[in-house]
Amino acid sequence: MYDGVVARSLLLHVDADSFFASVVLRRRPELVHRPMAVVAHVFIASANYPARAFGVRGGMLAQEALALCGELQLIDVPREEVEQVSDQLFDIFGEDFAAVEPGSMEEAFIDSGTSDPDLAAALGQQLRARVKRELGISVSVGVGRTKLMAKLASRTAKPDGLHVISPVDEAQLRISIPIDDVWGIGGKTVEKLRLIGVIRLGDLDSRPREEVQRVCGTTMARKLWRIREGTDDAVIHSVESRTSLTTEGTISGYNRRDWNPAELMQACIARVCRRAERAGLVATGLAVALRAEGGEQVVLKHGLADASASVDAWTAALLPQLVDAPKPLVGLRVTLTGLTTPDRVQPALF
Repeated sequence: MYDGVVARSLLLHVDADSFFASVVLRRRPELVHRPMAVVAHVFIASANYPARAFGVRGGMLAQEALALCGELQLIDVPREEVEQVSDQLFDIFGEDFAAVEPGSMEEAFIDSGTSDPDLAAALGQQLRARVKRELGISVSVGVGRTKLMAKLASRTAKPDGLHVISPVDEAQLRISIPIDDVWGIGGKTVEKLRLIGVIRLGDLDSRPREEVQRVCGTTMARKLWRIREGTDDAVIHSVESRTSLTTEGTISGYNRRDWNPAELMQACIARVCRRAERAGLVATGLAVALRAEGGEQVVLKHGLADASASVDAWTAALLPQLVDAPKPLVGLRVTLTGLTTPDRVQPALF
C-alpha cells in the first residue's frame, strides 16, 4: 500500500484561474469585482469568481447564464490574446522546470525536481509570483506525490493559492475521497460503482475484485486499484518541443457580426502563423477541420515542400479548398503540423 512506495520528486499541478476571463480582465480592471464571462460562439468559455457565485459555469449557454445573473457582462473570446498568453505561460514553465506535461492550454503537470515538500512549495510560490508579475494572471498550484494528488491539491488551492497534500493527508484521501471527485473517473463509472456500494475510494476494500472488474471493466478496475493503493501515475511525460500549433474559431460570436467562412479561415491561419513566428518555428503541413451544424466535419490538409510560417503561403494553399466545406459552417480548427526550426529544414530539391 501507500507506505511502501519509494519517494520521488513531488509533482506540481499548475492551473490558471478562470483563464479566459483572467486574460480579459487584464485590460478591463473595472470588471474584476463584477460578474463577467467570456463567450465562445453561444457558450460560456470562462467566468470570473463573482459570476460563479451566481452559478455561472463554463459550458452553459450564454442565455442561461444571463438568466442566472442579469448583471452579467459578456465578452466575446479574444482568441489571439488568449493563445498568446497560453504560449507565454508555457514558456515560463519550460524556463523554470526541466519536465513539463501540458494538460490543456492553461494547465500543466510539472516535476518539481525535489522530494522536499517545503522546497516544492517554495518553487510553486515562486512560479505563481512570476506568472502574476509577467503575465498579469493568477495560477493556482497543487503539490502532491502523484498526478491525482497534485490535481486535488490545486483544486483546494483555488482561487489564486497553493496547497500541499502531505503523506498523512494523502493516506486519508485514498480512503475518504468520494469516487466522483477522483480525476479521470467518468459519470457512468461512478453510477455503476454506486450500485455495488462503492461511494468512496476506501469502499473498494470491501468489494471482491472480480465484482469491481465485472462492473466497470478490467482497465478501469486496475486504475481504481492503483489509485487506492497509491501506485497511480506519477510520471511526467515531458514535451521536449512542439510539433503542432492549433487555433480555432466560430462563424458566430457574441456582440459581433458573423464572419463568412473565408474571413474565419484567413483569421485562424494568420493567428496560428503568428504564433509559429513568435516561437521561431516553421511548418510543413496545415490541416483545417471544418465543422457544420449537426456535427458533420470535413478535414482539409495541405503540405508545402519548403517549410513555412507564411500567412500568405498557407492561405493561398487552403482557401480555395473551402468549396468542400460542409454547410452551414459553424466553426473551424486550424493546425500547423511538422513544426521545426528554420535551421533544421532541408531545402527542396525541385
